[in-house]
Amino acid sequence: MRLRRVLRGAVLPAVLATAVSLMTFDTARADGPPPSTEIEKGNAAALLGIVAGPELTGLSDRDFTSAMYRAADDQDKPRPAEPANQKVKQAAIDALLVQNDPPCAPCTTYIKTGMAAAHQEDIAIVNERRQQQERERKAKVDAAQVIGITEDRYTPELGRSIYDFIVFLNLNTDEHKDIETRKAAVAALNGTPEKQWSFLTVEIFTAHKEDLARQIREDNAKTEAEKAAAIAEEKKAAAAYQALGIIADDRMRKLDDDDFVRTIYKLAPSGSEVFLAAREAVLSLEDADRTKFIETGAADARQRDIDNELRRRDLERVKQINVIRDSALRSRFHPDLVNAADTALAGTSIDREKFLRTGQYQHDIQTIRGISETRDKDVYLTDDNGTATLTKWTAAEQPKQTWKVEAGLADPSCLSFQSVTRPGRYIRYVASESTMSRAHVDVAPTDGTDMFRKLATWCPSSDTLAPFTDRQSYYGLFVPGSRSDFTEFRAMSVPSPSDWFADSPRPPMPIDRLYNSNADLRAAIGKPIAAAVLDAAGNGYREYERGIIYLRHDGADVRVYPVAGRIYQKYKAMNAHNGAIGFPIGFQDSFGPLGSPAGQMQKFSGGAVYDITNGGVYGIYGDIYRKFLEAGGEDGMLNWPTSDPTRLPDGVGVSVTFARNYSAIYWHPNIGSMLVYGSIRQKWNDLGAERSWLGYPTSDELATPKGRRSNFQGGRIDWSLDGGGGVAYRATAITPRAVEIKGSESGRCIQVAGAGQDALKDRAGIELWDCVGGVKQIWDLVPVGNNIYNLKNRNSGKCLDVDNASVENQASLLQFTCHSGLNQQWEFTTDPSGAPYALRGVQSAKVLDARAHGTANATLVQLFADKAENNQRWTLIPH
Repeated sequence: MRLRRVLRGAVLPAVLATAVSLMTFDTARADGPPPSTEIEKGNAAALLGIVAGPELTGLSDRDFTSAMYRAADDQDKPRPAEPANQKVKQAAIDALLVQNDPPCAPCTTYIKTGMAAAHQEDIAIVNERRQQQERERKAKVDAAQVIGITEDRYTPELGRSIYDFIVFLNLNTDEHKDIETRKAAVAALNGTPEKQWSFLTVEIFTAHKEDLARQIREDNAKTEAEKAAAIAEEKKAAAAYQALGIIADDRMRKLDDDDFVRTIYKLAPSGSEVFLAAREAVLSLEDADRTKFIETGAADARQRDIDNELRRRDLERVKQINVIRDSALRSRFHPDLVNAADTALAGTSIDREKFLRTGQYQHDIQTIRGISETRDKDVYLTDDNGTATLTKWTAAEQPKQTWKVEAGLADPSCLSFQSVTRPGRYIRYVASESTMSRAHVDVAPTDGTDMFRKLATWCPSSDTLAPFTDRQSYYGLFVPGSRSDFTEFRAMSVPSPSDWFADSPRPPMPIDRLYNSNADLRAAIGKPIAAAVLDAAGNGYREYERGIIYLRHDGADVRVYPVAGRIYQKYKAMNAHNGAIGFPIGFQDSFGPLGSPAGQMQKFSGGAVYDITNGGVYGIYGDIYRKFLEAGGEDGMLNWPTSDPTRLPDGVGVSVTFARNYSAIYWHPNIGSMLVYGSIRQKWNDLGAERSWLGYPTSDELATPKGRRSNFQGGRIDWSLDGGGGVAYRATAITPRAVEIKGSESGRCIQVAGAGQDALKDRAGIELWDCVGGVKQIWDLVPVGNNIYNLKNRNSGKCLDVDNASVENQASLLQFTCHSGLNQQWEFTTDPSGAPYALRGVQSAKVLDARAHGTANATLVQLFADKAENNQRWTLIPH
């Protein structure tokens, strides 16, 4: 229950109602009422049967009041379910809470008149309880006697519950003599408490009458007339008891039907159902109506009287409970009392009677739940031997987390919190340690002063508990570790007060707290179908009809996450937490473009599930999920999955497709997960994807100076952004040797341009010329490693080089002193078809190209994007 704005004039729960009247005493007068006398103290003590000696009469009024509380409590301890001094104790506590030291005017009033008034209330409570007990005892005795159970046998059983006593009666019936009685007893035991009371007061006598009539009819020693007379007498005896609760004497039993009914009419309470039914029978002109009254009418009328009385009493109890419930609800910090009242209202009349008798006084203990700095919503305010701390929820009971919620010591419209494990100690405001908005506290023993009462009083506000002394300020109860966000206050950025909530004395498991507090969640996942399963560390889950809720400990914090809807269905199909996807690490959330979400998603320790609006539900996990996150997840270049992880036809690899860029992630056990997308993926798919000669990707898509590249098991695919297209190839190992390089389209060979010394210089160009085997056309293949070569001209001893290391189309090719730079490194690439080679620059990823498809001598050879055309393909002629 969240604490809202400052409560003014709040109605207190019934358990605190007496405090309101006692707190109205005028304690502000300097002189105050005169202290109580020894005679008045003696009279007050006598109410509890105590003869007050000097050790009591010599006490101050405050100490004497405390002594009366302890004496009354000692008398009640042997019978906690039936206390005899509830009001006396409550009045004593109220007097002690509101007194001004040293006079304690409320204590004086308590001794003089308050204790006696409270004692009279206790007497009324006890008398009502005893009257009910006596009614029950008499009903038990009469029921036992009517079926012939002797006093020595039923007396020891009178202390049993009504249910157990009916069991006792049933066990002591005769299988032949008490056939109808046994049937009625079994029906009562299977019925409601009201049905059991009806059996004990009415139905057992009706059944016994029928059993007697049957026995009389079976008595062969009597004439039919004698049998009829005997049956008639038993009917009258039963009717007398059923109608009036009296044992009919012999004279009354022998009355004729008319006189018997008139006798019942005269003796019945006026206006009762028995009175009305008897009068109707008396006034009837039909003898059969009087006979019917004796046989069934009296019992029926008596049952209606019982039902009416029970109903009247129960309606009165309902009114009283609603008053208690409403005031507890308005107090906003007694949820356990509200729940107990709701349970009683939804239960039986006996449940309501028990609640009013004792239950309403047993629900003032609560826990105080906060929110930690790390947003753990299951931490509780704890009394750590005087230090107020936050401790997290555990499955084990934590008595130090419990507080007795009382009317505010300084103002009954507010609250005070007394430690349950250390009575007399309260949460106290420590002003000297407090800062803007943060009211620091400790747990201190009361000293009875007015200042302590103020410091131990807290007023519920919209989000927190405000100290009574600063209830109009921005202060709120603060414990180190509790969350306190910053907000604007009077043009300053200040920490906002911490949030506090009332919770049950035994804090609920966080799974149950979330479930019970969220109606939408309950509607989504339905009812629980199994108990929670928790491990030794407190982690676990609980299953529901259409979902599951997980409890995890994130370091020192507790986290609770539900899994519901279509995401739950997919998650369950993936073997839930027992599968590779693991357990949830967040709530369901929307994904997709801002303002136009594509669906709902939820993340797990090993993956995620995506529910696409008007589409499918897909789960990804493991190494593919890791790669997906590396690519930016659903907000990155891939967007969200459009397939589950799919085992590929070879039975080895797995792939997942995604919504953006024609993308996919492929996984192979010997490689891992790799991205492939866009035009390169399209090219790869056209070739047969992983079933092609390229096999699986061995790298994500990489950048080249003017394009993109993906590596595969059997080769590469390059995609040019500079005039080329998509080309699939593999780098081929060439035996180091001298070769001529002949154009596929031109039939001419590559040579160094120039004659004589010009062909020996750096920066001499490269051209096509008839293949003549001259030294300018001979190139030595010098391995660099990894199927990469320098091409060294036999004539000049210099290497094939890209001018100025350019990566542009039409970049000039020339010879230059060998330095093994990237612009002098070349690969011979081809495909499995045995096609001619492309000479591919390692630096640029572009290839040697006969300019403008020229075929004549002196055609320049340049660098250009690979278009897989013949002017870019070459054969090697060994030399």
